[in-house]
Amino acid sequence: MAKVTPDADAIVSEIPIAVRPEHVFQALVDPEQVLQRRGQGGVYTRMKFLANLRTGGKWRSASVPQLGGQWLEVDPPRLLVCMWVASWTGKVKTTVRWELEPTNRGTLVGIRHNGLAVHPEVAKSHRGWPRMLGRLQALLNTAS
Repeated sequence: MAKVTPDADAIVSEIPIAVRPEHVFQALVDPEQVLQRRGQGGVYTRMKFLANLRTGGKWRSASVPQLGGQWLEVDPPRLLVCMWVASWTGKVKTTVRWELEPTNRGTLVGIRHNGLAVHPEVAKSHRGWPRMLGRLQALLNTAS
């Protein structure tokens, strides 16, 4: 379940995944795994994922709709922060922060999508994070 912060600037969600943080981190950046968890008939068509995985490096999901941005922080296997630009939001730039915390049963995956307060219409389109986290969880728990 996603929560909107009191200032309406961020959507926050988390989910436990029964694999180590290293495996979760890899699933977030490996093109093959990214494409396995993305895609939903009639909503999102996956095609290709490209990523220059370093701070300042660019990433792009060549898909319908298009997504892209730049890596702002890359600290494997605990943290991944990127600038996020989606074709359906025009040129609005927001920030997505993935935090991976090791637990006794695997990893607690937290996501925070910031920069939404100045674009309330954009915030509505980013409430799909729980669905995306569920797909990540299903992919990794099935593989373990």
